[in-house]
Amino acid sequence: MKVLKAAICLVLTALILISPCFPAAPARASEPAPSARAAVLAGADAPSAPAKKYAYVDLGSNAYLCGEPNESAALFLIPQTYCVEILGEQQEWYRVRYAEDNGIYRAVEGFCLKADLIECDAPLENLYLHMQIKVIYKTDQPNGLLPGLGEIELTAAYYGAYRIGKTDCSYVLCNDKFAYIPEAITDYPMNTLPERPTIAPAKKGGTSAALIAAIVVTVAAAAAITVLYFTGKRPPKPTPPAQ
Repeated sequence: MKVLKAAICLVLTALILISPCFPAAPARASEPAPSARAAVLAGADAPSAPAKKYAYVDLGSNAYLCGEPNESAALFLIPQTYCVEILGEQQEWYRVRYAEDNGIYRAVEGFCLKADLIECDAPLENLYLHMQIKVIYKTDQPNGLLPGLGEIELTAAYYGAYRIGKTDCSYVLCNDKFAYIPEAITDYPMNTLPERPTIAPAKKGGTSAALIAAIVVTVAAAAAITVLYFTGKRPPKPTPPAQ
């Protein structure tokens, strides 16, 4: 009887130990969770907007923003350590947006090769490079006697570099017009880049680990019961001698 009680105690103990290893049963479809029921009652049953996705240009890398999914339609190089917002995918290309409608800047949409970017699970500290530069125009003098306009200084929004042949240019927005100026901007602040990988790996093997733990505990309990059974058996009483 003592052996049976000990066995029952061991089995119950094993069940208690392995119960946290198994996931909770999913809620039945007919009975929504309290939080979901509260959201419906509050009128929040509309689908939420998908989370935005970003990718950045690594140090030493070149990533062109192209007007079409074709390298011949390149507009400018995304500044290194800065991001684009991913709007979609088209084979080896990302459809992206760079910059935003803010001050003298305007958002630009286009395409970047996936191989030139590093996708990140959170936006960097500074998504886009906001850098204003001065553009100076020189006007022709009518003649030596009449006053002219001289130099005209305008403020332009810098987007990125572009090289044609041996000439370095910059793609800018000035007076609501996109154009190139013969000047290369190489000195600009950089973002602090995250450690790779930036995409958290998916968790694997959770159920298998729970199953292994359950098997180990069960085997240990069975072994203990077996030992108790054999050690708990009393030796037979000796037969008294015949009178």
